[in-house]
Amino acid sequence: MLKVREIVEELKVFERNKVPFEVKVLGIATYIQTFSVRRIVRILSLASSGPYRPLFGTGNV
Repeated sequence: MLKVREIVEELKVFERNKVPFEVKVLGIATYIQTFSVRRIVRILSLASSGPYRPLFGTGNV
């Protein structure tokens, strides 16, 4: 499996170099990880029905 850095290098996504390449890759990796966590939380919250409660509440107590 390719790493984020390898994918970004292969796709040549960034043309300008105002920001260091490592910072760009870290930003992409952080976005992907955060997005994945949000999706998992939503799936777990939607999957809990009946007597079960969501792991992370919606703010309504």
